[in-house]
Amino acid sequence: MRVIIASVLVVFVGLAIFFGARTVFTNLALGDKGITLGVVRHDSPRALGGFSFSDEKGQTHTLDAWHGQIVILNLWGTWCPPCREEMPALGRLQSDLTGESIVVLTINLDRPGQRPPALWLQEAGLENLPAFHGQNKVILGATNTSVVPTTLILDRQGFERARITGAANWDSKRLRMLIAYYANNKE
Repeated sequence: MRVIIASVLVVFVGLAIFFGARTVFTNLALGDKGITLGVVRHDSPRALGGFSFSDEKGQTHTLDAWHGQIVILNLWGTWCPPCREEMPALGRLQSDLTGESIVVLTINLDRPGQRPPALWLQEAGLENLPAFHGQNKVILGATNTSVVPTTLILDRQGFERARITGAANWDSKRLRMLIAYYANNKE
């Protein structure tokens, strides 16, 4: 009987720790300071698998169209609160970078038939962000991604140089400096 009570107690304590830590972690990720779940800079460029995505008119695109530019590639979903939380800052980033050789690409990974990403972006006042949509399994596999939002910083040759997992505050000096570093790096 004591073993059963001890086992039940251990399970409850474990669940309390798990849900408590998850709540704290989520609050940090969604906090006003824009703390992300992780920023990883790669020592050497990483190639992405091939994939395509569509615009709101159904035209198919690949990342090759932005060869020669620094690409901030954000993978998101309208169903994802952290994704929606960071979108206004991504819109400001896109506006601030107008005329530079840096572009913000947002690829929505909602299932087909759900609310169109262009409509969501328009209602949120983010018409300056592209309303691309892609097949989630293909894109998540090609980018080796398992969490949204995830943002990849791609160099001018289309190689992944850094990855931000989780919601981010794109207004922060830290992330702006990271983007500037790759924009000024001529490798």
